[in-house]
Amino acid sequence: MVDTTFTDALASKAPVPGGGGASAYAGALAAALGSMVMHLTIGKKKFLDRDAELKEALSAFDACRADLLALIDADAEAFAALAATWKMPKETEEQQVERHNAEQAALDAACDVPMRIMRVCTRVIEVDASIAHNSSQLALSDAGASAILAKAALEAASLNVYINTSLMDDEEKARSLEEECDAMVEKAGRVADEVSAFVRERIRR
Repeated sequence: MVDTTFTDALASKAPVPGGGGASAYAGALAAALGSMVMHLTIGKKKFLDRDAELKEALSAFDACRADLLALIDADAEAFAALAATWKMPKETEEQQVERHNAEQAALDAACDVPMRIMRVCTRVIEVDASIAHNSSQLALSDAGASAILAKAALEAASLNVYINTSLMDDEEKARSLEEECDAMVEKAGRVADEVSAFVRERIRR
């Protein structure tokens, strides 16, 4: 049942997929868990009065999973474009300038993809928080696991932003991206911790 294509590629010496793709994959797993929790909850007598809300959450999880899976390839493409600039000739001063300018342009996309991964993971965590109090007890551990995985994906993706901003000439842009990263990690991370703490309290003896 388990397709190891992605993890085999990740384990190889190939530069892609790498940390960004792994972050998106982990986020997709988090979203998939959220969808599972909703499928196990929707239709239960206890939650019929919240049917519309739960179906909306399911739709959000499904959309996040699709987005994150697409971002695995987007991350590989962005890194490949950046890596290509490092192979450009640099024998002359003109070539060095051209190579450097190409690198700087490629860094924008290399930062954009993990930022998008982070935003989607933040959304997964937000939906996890909304369903934690409205899900089947038997699936509650999965809701907590979803939040934990999404937080890990969020933090992992942030590292891919930071490593690229460190190469940027535009310090103002780099600082702005890093501040947005910091804010998401802090705010969404706190929400994920609250969800996992709530779940632990509910399921432990």
